[in-house]
Amino acid sequence: MTHLTGAAHRVFATQHGVASVDQLVGAGLTRRRIKQLEEHGAIVGVLRGAYRSASRELDELGHRAAVCVARPDVSIAGPTAGRIWNFRRLPRDSRIHVLGTPASNPSIAPWVSTYRTAAIHEHDVMQRPDGVRVTTRARTAFDLARWLGPDDLLSVIEQAIRDGALAEADLVEVAVDWLSPQRKWATMFLRQLSRRLDGGAADSHPEVRFGEALGRQGIIGISRQHAVVLPGYGQAYFDLAVPRLRLAIELDVHPAHVETAGAISDRRRDRAASSIGWHVRRVSRTEYEEFFDRSVSEVVDLYRKLDRNRAGDERTA
Repeated sequence: MTHLTGAAHRVFATQHGVASVDQLVGAGLTRRRIKQLEEHGAIVGVLRGAYRSASRELDELGHRAAVCVARPDVSIAGPTAGRIWNFRRLPRDSRIHVLGTPASNPSIAPWVSTYRTAAIHEHDVMQRPDGVRVTTRARTAFDLARWLGPDDLLSVIEQAIRDGALAEADLVEVAVDWLSPQRKWATMFLRQLSRRLDGGAADSHPEVRFGEALGRQGIIGISRQHAVVLPGYGQAYFDLAVPRLRLAIELDVHPAHVETAGAISDRRRDRAASSIGWHVRRVSRTEYEEFFDRSVSEVVDLYRKLDRNRAGDERTA
């Protein structure tokens, strides 16, 4: 009976149960021995040039690694890369999406979806120790412009900036080299990037959606993740704010806001904000999910009231 070497076992263990022929040869196996291992059922072919250990059924992690070790000229991209980066608002597509050069031929397997393009730089791809090559966080957000609608893409852009500590310039740099009439999605990406509100990156999709809705209703001067030092409380960040009117909007969609400790902290913060003239409007999860339009209208009404009051104070000053 032919057995795997210890080095081969380690390769399989670090790459989600898969290895390429070249890696197995590097682990001390001859090609003849690899063939014998396959005949005895110790290893199983996944793609041409890649095997899995017979003791492990492949999940998505294994399938990602299998494509990458079998085809060194492709990288995990699109929705699959989005799942690696834990992006929100992704399409429901369980295929393994890969990005390859125009001449690449990564697989004819039905679970692999290939997008071929010359529009990629080496620094747009990173090699992980588990054998997976994946487009960077910024490049993944850029590529997702081919799958997502404007609002969902803006939400992913916000998440990429926040989670990756990126600047807008980092995302612009990824896109500008590939602008062309044939790549309308690249123009769309930059258009959504230009829609970002002032301030920090959004914590959640509800922040993005609510902020966009307020902007469509004519509210100007909106800032996201607006920082304020509150007396007796310290530094606070409002989800959305109109600083000139001292109007803050908090999207309380996370369960922590209805828990005792979270609710007490929110009330304490609101009192501190009120003491220096801030008006805080909290939008509960129920209001957001079931009465979204009404909640937006109520915030717009409060904004207009505060704006009128401010204008009146300036006239009498």
